[in-house]
Amino acid sequence: MAGKTNGQVINFDLLASGAGELAIAGVTTLYSETFICLKDVTFGFEYKFRSGGVVAVDIFVEQGNTPPATEGAASANMVVPDSASALAADVADTNLHVTAYAPIVTNFFRLKVVGKGLNAATTVLEKFIVNTVVNA
Repeated sequence: MAGKTNGQVINFDLLASGAGELAIAGVTTLYSETFICLKDVTFGFEYKFRSGGVVAVDIFVEQGNTPPATEGAASANMVVPDSASALAADVADTNLHVTAYAPIVTNFFRLKVVGKGLNAATTVLEKFIVNTVVNA
């Protein structure tokens, strides 16, 4: 393919720093590990759920300039940015998904995963890859 690239693609597994997956059983809210929100970067995400039953999940991005006091817990330091919609609303399958997100400029970034309504007790976020392209 001909053309010039803008920068370097860097990707990492957001779930690898924890247990390798997030069990999102039933109606519950879980948080990923927090990571640094790089500046001048385009973000892309790849995610996939596994379940022995119904998947009913929303994924939000939370951001802030101060990390949470406790990883994996709700924090007044981390919020869904004003006027931001869900990264993925009403996920109801176990297919692989790829999406993009333009973050507000802050220092830190994490996922807020919300199990809803009929979400099965066996539902797990098994894959969440963050892809970044440095815009140089």
